[in-house]
Amino acid sequence: MIERIARAYYAPWDWFVAHTSARGRRAFGGWTLLAAIVGAFFFGSEVLYVTILSLIALVPNLTSETPVEPEQEDE
Repeated sequence: MIERIARAYYAPWDWFVAHTSARGRRAFGGWTLLAAIVGAFFFGSEVLYVTILSLIALVPNLTSETPVEPEQEDE
């Protein structure tokens, strides 16, 4: 049961990672962060708290990729 839940939880993201490169995901994260910063200048004053939290949440999108480390299988 737990194994099925884990498989359903991770499957879409494992598929995405298998079909894209770390470089491409970092580029997407960088452009998303840049677009969010530019958008904050136009819409940030209306929802400043959410804007700040959103920008902070996007930063791990850039830093989570570690292409030099091999992925380890769970045992």
